[in-house]
Amino acid sequence: MKTRVVEISEWGRKLEVEVESDRLDKEFDKAIKQYQKRLELPGFRKGKVPMSIVQSRYGESIRSEVIGRILPELLQEAATAEQLTPVAPPQITEMNHELGSQLTFTAELDIWPDIQLEETEGLQVTRAIHEVTDEEVDTQLKEFQSRQASERSVERALERGDVLIADLQRLDENGEFIKDEKFEERYFIIGDENAPSPEFEEALLGSISGEQRNVEFSYRDDLPNEEIAGKTERFMVSVREVRERILPDIDDEFAKDIGEQFQSLEDLRSHLKTEISGRWDQMSRQRERTDLISQLIEKNPFDLPDSMVTNYLSNLREQNESQKEGRDQSHVHSEQEKEQAVRSLKSYVISEAVRKKHEIVVTDEEFEKYLAERAEQVGVKLEEIKKNARVNDLRRELEEEKMFSELMKTAEVKEETV
Repeated sequence: MKTRVVEISEWGRKLEVEVESDRLDKEFDKAIKQYQKRLELPGFRKGKVPMSIVQSRYGESIRSEVIGRILPELLQEAATAEQLTPVAPPQITEMNHELGSQLTFTAELDIWPDIQLEETEGLQVTRAIHEVTDEEVDTQLKEFQSRQASERSVERALERGDVLIADLQRLDENGEFIKDEKFEERYFIIGDENAPSPEFEEALLGSISGEQRNVEFSYRDDLPNEEIAGKTERFMVSVREVRERILPDIDDEFAKDIGEQFQSLEDLRSHLKTEISGRWDQMSRQRERTDLISQLIEKNPFDLPDSMVTNYLSNLREQNESQKEGRDQSHVHSEQEKEQAVRSLKSYVISEAVRKKHEIVVTDEEFEKYLAERAEQVGVKLEEIKKNARVNDLRRELEEEKMFSELMKTAEVKEETV
């Protein structure tokens, strides 16, 4: 194989490839013999059609099939030979081949941006310092209390704090039933501050078992699901049951029920304080890392290949909709989606450049120690973590830890109480 690269833009390359005829002829001969074994024609037994007839009638289509099958392998081999890392599938722009002759083709591709970092020192970060309050611990305890609540059926009107069990039938604008839009035995905690529609709950206060109410309501505008955020709905609600929630006392026995490691309420409060503090520390570290990467991008400006962004968005959409039926192939990505994609990709490219500049590597010994620490944190055996399908993600995680530790050595840190 002969290859030649022509630079057509900052990250765009034209890859010209010549593949010797002997290599193609071997693949073609193998394919046509396999085809002959399966072929049946009038006047000939299966597998006994003369090779001359097979070649004259089907040679062209078999040749095209062979080239289509081995072309990805040839492309990868040529790109590797020229030390090119495509950011998206290459596009074949020219191809020539006749039986018995060499194959020549040209592919255009965008390569991975090779960023040479000019500055990685003198970065500034703000470290958030947070003192956990009793109120934060109380809030967490109340969440546990709500989860531990028991329930009992009551014969009275629905109040805030109760549980509603009901059947829902979606209605159209005229109040008519919408076919196949009935939802049975739905569970609602009335007064839940995270409820998707407070209006829905307000409309049902005072209802009793066996009652039906037609309700019209809107979902909250701030819901993460854009498909329903702010949307108005109409339902006929059939109340099956009203239940009273009985909250346990928050005391030493409550703490023991939460976990056998807690012997008293004070033990639980201490644990929660440490846990909340850890979450704040984690958020602070993540903000520091985001700030560091943003500053590096600003100090080392670069553009991304268009195909890199397009390919990223396409893959992301496929992942998000892999569980959905009737995928919308005509989706047009919003400017916000494109901007987010550019930020994510630039962050990744910059991170790779930092690793390269500072020669960040994780040794097997370091990784073994890291896995042992993680196993102890989550309370599982080391071998279980090693068998996990995402174990390579943990190596990547440790690489990031080392990379940011390197950047923080020369960063200016300012503490801020929050």
